[in-house]
Amino acid sequence: MKKLLLFLASTLMAASMSLVSLAGSWQQDTYGWRYLNDNGTYSSSSWQWIDGNGDGIAEDYYFDANGYCLMNGTAPDGSTVNADGAWTVDGVVQTQVLSSQALLPPAVSETLPVSPEAAQIPEAIPQTAADAEPIAATVWLSRTGSKYHSNPSCSNMKNPIESTLDQAIAQGRDACSKCW
Repeated sequence: MKKLLLFLASTLMAASMSLVSLAGSWQQDTYGWRYLNDNGTYSSSSWQWIDGNGDGIAEDYYFDANGYCLMNGTAPDGSTVNADGAWTVDGVVQTQVLSSQALLPPAVSETLPVSPEAAQIPEAIPQTAADAEPIAATVWLSRTGSKYHSNPSCSNMKNPIESTLDQAIAQGRDACSKCW
């Protein structure tokens, strides 16, 4: 069962990477900040995960219809953003880890392979409960709901947020009765 959950979590993580901006640049003009994607477009009327400083951890930003980042306000879905434009819940910036490399000290991460497969697949799965470390199960959150989901399309969620089970529980969310 643990292997199946690990496989599903890895698959969902890989699928969600297409929603994260890995390249691009912030641009400021007289109207505010916009994010120029690597394909030459600006996001508009949507949320986008962006790792602006390249540390492997992305923050979620809302862009209005003109492509400008909302700052110090409330998005149309009721979510709040701070002065930097990052999505917050109870004042805490919500993040998404893009790579296990971001969790390691520089001296260790520089010696490891950099392929996505090597960074995301553990070398060995513990065989006994005593050897096992907690695995951060991936769950999906709606921006306004109080439940966490095992399926990103459960309850017709639009732009679900990938999170860990621990983070969802810490936010006071309960398991969805449909998908858990």
